[in-house]
Amino acid sequence: TSAGVHGGALAEFAVFGVFAGAKHLPRLRGQQAERVWSGRWVMGQVSDLTVLVLGLGGIGAVVAAKLSGLGATVIGTSRSGASVPGVARTVHPDDVGEVLAQVDAVVATLPGTDATHHLIGTEFLSVLKPGATVVNVGRGTVIDESALLEALDAGVVGFAALDVFEVEPLPAESALWGHPRVLVSPHTAALDVREERRIAELFAENATRFLDGLPMRNVVDTVEFY
Repeated sequence: TSAGVHGGALAEFAVFGVFAGAKHLPRLRGQQAERVWSGRWVMGQVSDLTVLVLGLGGIGAVVAAKLSGLGATVIGTSRSGASVPGVARTVHPDDVGEVLAQVDAVVATLPGTDATHHLIGTEFLSVLKPGATVVNVGRGTVIDESALLEALDAGVVGFAALDVFEVEPLPAESALWGHPRVLVSPHTAALDVREERRIAELFAENATRFLDGLPMRNVVDTVEFY
């Protein structure tokens, strides 16, 4: 796979999503559209937030490093339990419910597998800290979009920044398009001007490793399929 190529770009989008939630981007956009100059209000500070990163692989590890560098407290999920720089606490995916009530934002970096399908669903969202931000830079199937919309309407989720969706392109009739507290990105957060070069370099390195009889990088796990 091309794992590692897109980590930096996706992590920046994730940080952007967390910032947007903390700074009340939907309220700012709404007031600007209505040309309303409201009274001042207190915005959240990323340095005061506790952020849950679902998945501490290549992308998640970069997200954790960037957010912790801004002063956020980062909790991450990992099956191995391995220590990751910038992560204050690591929990097994089966125990994620133990921390949901204390997190201000959730960043999903997970692959699309049977184990992650609709992980962020009704049960997950029902115990999430009210007003939390949800960011997805993993795979669209990780989120049950109907459950997310219900949580947004109920105020359980304060803001969602989504780069991936269950069905892509996102159907025009999807309620996510018009929801005032949802930011829709057309699966473009991973792209940057160096992407093709990095993929080519990775391919060339793996070709050399293969010819030299060395282990290749980013070999697909045929059990988990990522």
